[in-house]
Amino acid sequence: MSIGATKMDMATARRIDAPAAAGICDTHFHVFGPYDRFPLPRDASYRPKEATVAAYRDVASRLGIDRMVVVQGGCYGADNQAMLAAVQSLGADRASGIAIIDGATSVADLRRLDEGGVRGIRINVISDKGIDADAIRARANMIAQLGWHIQFHARADQIVQHAALLRNLPVDVVIDHCGRIDPREGEDQEAMRVMLKLLETGRGWIKLISYRSLPPGGRGGEMVPFLRRFAAAAPERCLWGTDWPHPLMDIEPDTRALLDEFSGVFDSEPLRGAILSKNAEQLYGFR
Repeated sequence: MSIGATKMDMATARRIDAPAAAGICDTHFHVFGPYDRFPLPRDASYRPKEATVAAYRDVASRLGIDRMVVVQGGCYGADNQAMLAAVQSLGADRASGIAIIDGATSVADLRRLDEGGVRGIRINVISDKGIDADAIRARANMIAQLGWHIQFHARADQIVQHAALLRNLPVDVVIDHCGRIDPREGEDQEAMRVMLKLLETGRGWIKLISYRSLPPGGRGGEMVPFLRRFAAAAPERCLWGTDWPHPLMDIEPDTRALLDEFSGVFDSEPLRGAILSKNAEQLYGFR
């Protein structure tokens, strides 16, 4: 099993014995542009190629995705207009959003985001050097009354660093991209223990998007034991997403192959259905 297949190794990637769940929910994709309407700021942290809602609709149609979560791209900072427009275009009955906020975000701003379909905020301690424990607590307290959650993007060592904080926040915490763990460190590495302990609290979730954890030259099969262990620990709080359009990747993964590979990791059809569809209903309020 590959979990991270690119267009160069799709022949080995398509090893799937059962179809993916009907009504798939993609809990993680981004939109960039159209740039004539939603230009990047001059100081954008990265400058991805345009990836529009129209292009994503085609991906969703081909993969059988019925519901979706638009995650604010870090290159836009706290300007959430493109993300909100995408949620509106896709429809509030099938799409939700994850915003980025900053120190200037007001309670009124949060209410407007909530009305626009936002159900959580993303905190990226990898790229945002201004985020510390105090900032994380403050933002968690701001969103708690809205019933939102924090989507936490961090390296494995940063997850260890913030372990106690994450367990004691007043909101649910979704670990992004499998915590960016290095599979070469083994299943008993400290970051793995921390994430499993967070899942045990009942307030922790994890996005089983694993290809970004691979070291240079790594093969996706290295992540399969980790995916299975997370699913065994909290089958009702594991999520899946495409991470389309795969920004900042030197070699862009094939989104169809990633879904096929992932579906083949789990032998149990009910478990596949929970991760690919059912679990998202509770977290994002889909009906």
